Formats: sequence, structure tokens, C-alpha cells
Amino acid sequence: MNYRVLGGVRKLKEIKPNFLKSSYLKNRLADFIFKRWLIKFKKSFNPTKTDRVLVISMKALGDNVVKATTFKIMAEKYGKENLYIMCRDKWSSVFQELGYNVLEMKKLKNPLKNAKYKIEFFKKVNNLGFKEVILFEFEGTEEVLEGIVCDNKIGIYNKKENSYMQRVVEIDYDKTYILDRQIYLLKELFNEDFTRDEIRPDMRELFHSKKYNDIISIGIGASSERKTMPIKNMGDVLKMILKKYPNEKIVLLGSGKKQEEYARKLIDYCKSDKIESFVGKVPLVETIRLINDSIFFLGYDSGLSNVAFALRKKYICLFWTDMTTWKHRFNDLRIIKGDGKNPINDGYHGTDILNSIKIEQIKTALIELKV
Repeated sequence: MNYRVLGGVRKLKEIKPNFLKSSYLKNRLADFIFKRWLIKFKKSFNPTKTDRVLVISMKALGDNVVKATTFKIMAEKYGKENLYIMCRDKWSSVFQELGYNVLEMKKLKNPLKNAKYKIEFFKKVNNLGFKEVILFEFEGTEEVLEGIVCDNKIGIYNKKENSYMQRVVEIDYDKTYILDRQIYLLKELFNEDFTRDEIRPDMRELFHSKKYNDIISIGIGASSERKTMPIKNMGDVLKMILKKYPNEKIVLLGSGKKQEEYARKLIDYCKSDKIESFVGKVPLVETIRLINDSIFFLGYDSGLSNVAFALRKKYICLFWTDMTTWKHRFNDLRIIKGDGKNPINDGYHGTDILNSIKIEQIKTALIELKV
């Protein structure tokens, strides 16, 4: 596979105007159908008075698991029976395992079918009746609030005002650390001050016994290939781990066809029967169990790294950027960056910061973590 060609294709897709994309008109029509229905629905709908509170958390896996302790605080304040979490169907199993009421929202590929699905979904949501709706997002999904009938909507936003909310907790998306955003929201909701240590996510109650022994878990994917290393770079990391831990087994974790291919190439590169890929082979909760049962976790800036964070697992994150909003600063983890000098690039994976990470940096982190 020519990764430099793939990199060029990616750049072309990024500069292509939206109106030239085949889905543009379908999406516009779908939006029109949904909004037309919504206007009629709101005119005739009489909301039910209840003690229910809806928390909207629609983004990726990492965005959700880092909120684990804050969800517990909300459940204590509102009553767990009254707290409902709206999330994407991909992550609903995690919240269900934690015992929450879950409203899972799908996103169908066909825009017109998705519009029909949204109409039925928001009918269901509104029929439950919510006294308060909390947008527990960090960006990009505030329009979900439009479909919910409630006069008490509050959320995090990067401006002082938002037409979908009555109360706004203003933050700077580019500068505010992810746990600090939660602290600000809790202050607004309950007029209480919390520290980072008090809201550090904790999902250890998910598992009460150990299923896997003598494994080291490796997260091989991320939301973008820019956050992942070239095969050679990660392959050399795995070879070092195999040498340092000869009695342990490496398990590769992730999802999707691209990550399945990435896993196959890593196994071919390392040529070791001590590496097994679980990518695409087990459900999300079982993937989380593998991380929980492992000696330590190593991965990229991804949802699985934040799962390790929420499981209080010792882990190493191979970081791709100088941004600090997702840079956790706790003693039982290490976030490693390169100096950007002499990176080993393939034209598709990673950044100069990520691809200049040295094996010695990872060895030092393992010593510091005492694993």
C-alpha cells in the first residue's frame, strides 16, 4: 500500500467544497423534512411534568468515558432512576453496563432514512418528559437540543450565548483541560466546587473478577491516521515490548477495517506468535475488559487510551500534538511526545511530533511506571 498516495487523496478530500459532494443535496432535504416536522410537533405537544433529567453525550468513546465520575455525581444529585443519558448507539453498552438509563441514537447512512429515524427518536425522547436537559458535550452537537421540548436547557459552549440553551457554561475549547470543563459544569449545576482528583473518571466497578492473565494491551487506532504511527514505528515499539516482557502476550485492540489491516501489518512486521489481534473480533465491553485485565496499556490519543485512564490502569499514550486539552497529568500514566526532529514518516500516518518518539522514551516511561 502506497501511503503517500493515500495522503494525497486525503488532502484532496479535505479541500473539496461541500456543495460538490454527492450527499450535500440529500442532507439539505433531510434537514428540511425533519425541521418541518419539528415545527408542527412543537405546536401540538404538551410536555409531561417529571423529575427526569436528560444528559446528552453524543461524541466519541473517549469523550464519554472521561465523564464516568461526573455521571456518578449527577446520579447522586438527581437520583439514578431519574438520570437518562443520550449517546450514540456505538457506546450505549458501556453506560448500560454501568446501570444507567440510556437513549441510544443511531445515525443512518442514508440522509432521508435518517430523517425519518430522527422523527421517531425525538418523539420517544419528548414523550418521556424532562425537567432539565444538560448538553454534556465539548463541541459540535448543540443542535441536538433543537429536537427536545424543555424550558431548562444548560450546556457547555465556547460562547456566552446559544439559541438552543437557556444557560451556557462558557469555555475555550482550545485551552480548557477536559476535566476542568466538567468542573465548571458541575459548579453551574450544583453550586459546588470539585477538584480534578475528585472527578477523575473511575469505571473499575465494571468488572468484579479477572478473565485474562499475563497480557499487555495495545490500542492501535484513533479517530484519524494523523494520530497513529507508521507500521515500522509501532512495530519497533512492539518488538521492544516483546523483548522486555518475554512471558507476556500482546493483544491488539481497536475496531474497523482500517485498524484490522493495520493489525495484520503489525503482526507481519513483528513475526511473533506472542501477538494476537482482537480488532473487530470482540464487543466494546470485552475490549474494555481486556484493558482492565492487562498489566499495562499502550496506545495513541484515542478512546481506548481514555478507557485505560478511566479504569485507573497504568498506561502510556503516544501523543501527536502540542495541544494540552486532552493531556492528563496524573502519576500512574505517561504521555510521550517526540521533539519533531528526524521523524520516520510514511506520508500518511502520524505527525512529526508523534513519528519522532524514540524507543528509549518508552523504555524510560515503563521504568517510571514500575511495570
